[in-house]
Amino acid sequence: MRPAELEELLQKLKSHRQELVSQVQEMSEEEASRRPAEGEWSAKEQLVHLAAFERLWREWSMQVRDQPGCEVGPPPPNPPAYPEAESRSVADLLQELASARGDTLAAIEGLTDEELKRRGKHVLFGEMSVLQMLRSLYRHDRMHMDQMAGREASFRPGGPRT
Repeated sequence: MRPAELEELLQKLKSHRQELVSQVQEMSEEEASRRPAEGEWSAKEQLVHLAAFERLWREWSMQVRDQPGCEVGPPPPNPPAYPEAESRSVADLLQELASARGDTLAAIEGLTDEELKRRGKHVLFGEMSVLQMLRSLYRHDRMHMDQMAGREASFRPGGPRT
């Protein structure tokens, strides 16, 4: 039987990602390529960013699982643009995102309660458990859903945890 916290995590990873994908699928290729303002990423660029950071946070989470007490991070600085995004279709970028999430789900499927509680230190966010690190994935999705919709972010790193 899975730990309740893992069950909740898996549910939120799936539901937030479904919501994000639905939001992006409603956009035309032109809309997904358009930058909302100078210095802001297009939806396509955000998809590239989300896939890259999913892989990075999954790697860090598994590192903390395997080496409790270790230090992870920092992430590479966000680039001003992801030029490769513009030559790719929304469908292709969503497939890459699905692949990254599939790898995450496979990696965490059998985590035990004890593994979820193992702690490490993220150089930017301080001490975090494996569970907290994995929760950052759906929170990151939510942050970018808000950004793509032109809404104020409902989550900010270091802010209230939901």
